[in-house]
Amino acid sequence: MWENIDALRKQVDQRRPLQHEFMKTIAQKFREEWTYHSNAIEGNTFTYQETAFFLREGLTVKGKSLREHLEIVNHAEAIDYLQEGIMERELTERLIKELHAILFQGVRNIDFFPGEYKKKDNHVLTVSGNIHHYSSYIQVPLEMELLIQWYEAEKQQMHPVQLAAMFHHKLVGIHPFIDGNGRVSRLAMNVILMKRGFPPAIIRNENRQDYYIALEKADHGDPQAIIDMIAAEVTHSLELILSV
Repeated sequence: MWENIDALRKQVDQRRPLQHEFMKTIAQKFREEWTYHSNAIEGNTFTYQETAFFLREGLTVKGKSLREHLEIVNHAEAIDYLQEGIMERELTERLIKELHAILFQGVRNIDFFPGEYKKKDNHVLTVSGNIHHYSSYIQVPLEMELLIQWYEAEKQQMHPVQLAAMFHHKLVGIHPFIDGNGRVSRLAMNVILMKRGFPPAIIRNENRQDYYIALEKADHGDPQAIIDMIAAEVTHSLELILSV
């Protein structure tokens, strides 16, 4: 699996430097798709066409709430923020908090402060019907510190795609915020990929159930499904670049 991904990336690297207009078009497509799918997974009702129209034209979409508009523009801004100086930017607790703060800037009627860890415990009903409890809010600071230590220890040993997938699962498992954990985890995952020269892995809304099942399997000690899913999405992104 890694041989195929590395070969595709090598083909892309051999074509560098890519034309500016081409890179601009690809970056716009990734930005729109990433924003649409990541928000749609969390329940945002914008279609892909509406997301692209709003990001390109800046005109609001009839029938959509202010919060949904903010979710779109804030996610796109979070992508822009992490892409600025991506090679110099380190994946830290501070960056994760900053991404969360950007996602919720201007959003009203929320019972938490953007960028701050949760102050109460949370849980979810999994696709298999079980109640899954995330890390206790008391443990979050320690768990986040240990997560970054794990990342620093593994980043030179593990393939970047595997590292990104496992970091994503571990961060979701901690669930350090009251809301926005999925979007933040997918942003952090792509920081890891993009710092190492890979395009973003965009988990599709139509694959949402498989995505949740893969995360649940990883909760029970089998991360292969989520690794395979992220690898497939990175492959898709590389093939898209090469096809153009």
